[in-house]
Amino acid sequence: MTAVHVSKQVWRADLPASVDICIPFFKDDPTALIRQLAHQRDADSFRLSLCDDGTADPGLTARVQAALAAFPGPAVLHSLAQNTGRANARNVMLQNLLADWVLLLDADMALDTPDFVATYRDAAARFGTPCCIVGGFRVDQADIRPATRLHAAQALKSECKPASERALDPGRYVYRSSVFVHRVVVEQHVFDPKFQAWGWEDVEWGWRIMRDNPVHHIDNPARHVGLDADAALVAKYTESVGNFRRIKRLYPSEVARMPIARVAKLLSYLPFKHALSDLFKAITLFGPFPVTLRLYALKFYRASLYAKAYHDG
Repeated sequence: MTAVHVSKQVWRADLPASVDICIPFFKDDPTALIRQLAHQRDADSFRLSLCDDGTADPGLTARVQAALAAFPGPAVLHSLAQNTGRANARNVMLQNLLADWVLLLDADMALDTPDFVATYRDAAARFGTPCCIVGGFRVDQADIRPATRLHAAQALKSECKPASERALDPGRYVYRSSVFVHRVVVEQHVFDPKFQAWGWEDVEWGWRIMRDNPVHHIDNPARHVGLDADAALVAKYTESVGNFRRIKRLYPSEVARMPIARVAKLLSYLPFKHALSDLFKAITLFGPFPVTLRLYALKFYRASLYAKAYHDG
C-alpha cells in the first residue's frame, strides 16, 4: 500500500455493525449520499467509513464531518495527505472492518429507494456463502446535462447492463461503484494499489476474486449522478493507459477477448496511429456533431491510446 499520512476521526464508539459501507472520494461531495444512507432501512446498524483521497478542501471536509456526525450509526472519516488513487483509498477503509458484509459505493452515486442496502442483504442471505454481489448502476435522464450527454451515452451503451447480461462475464462487470462483498473476500483480495489514477482496478479485482469466490449479479442499481463533462471524460481515458498496460500484462487471455483490446491491437500496427488518435479526440470533443458519432470517436480514441500497450510490449 502507498505510504501516506492518514488522520482518522471517529463519531461514536465502534459499535457492532450489520454492514460496513465504504466510500472513497476525491473532490466529489459525498454528503448527499450520506444523507440518503441515513434514511435506509436499519441505518442505525450500518457503519460508514469514508476516505478523503487527498482533496485538501477544508470546506468539503467540514461538510462531510457534519454529515457523518448526524448519521444514526457509527462513522469514521479517513483523510489522506495526498491523492493515491481509488485502490489505495479503498484499502485504507478495508483494514478495519466490523461487519461480515461490506458495501462499496462511489461518492457520486445516489440511492432511489430506502431498501437499497436491504436488497443486497437479502441477496447475501439467499446465496449463503462468502461471495461478491454486484447490483449494477443506471443513468437517469433527469441527471443528464448538455455538457455530460456524451458520458451518459457511453455509460448507457457499455455499462448500464441488466444482471442477466453482466452475469455472462461476471468478473468483468464488478463495478466498484456499487458492490456488496463478504469480508472474507476483501481480506483475501485487497485492491491492487499499483493501479494508479483512473480505470481498470475494479476489473482486475473482479477477475481475481473469481479465482476463489463466486461473483453474483442482481438488479439493484444505484444511480450515477456524477457524470463527467467531455474534457474530463477524455482526460480520464488518457490517464488510464498505464492501468490498461498493467491489466493486459496480468490477464492477457481475459483482456484479449475484449473488443476494446482487439481494436487497440489492430491500431497498434498502423504507422499513422498518432494522427488518427488526434482525429478521434477532435471529433469526440466537437459538440455540434451527433452524440452517436462522438461516442464512436471516443471508443476509437480510447483504443488508439491503448494501442501504446501493444506497441511498447
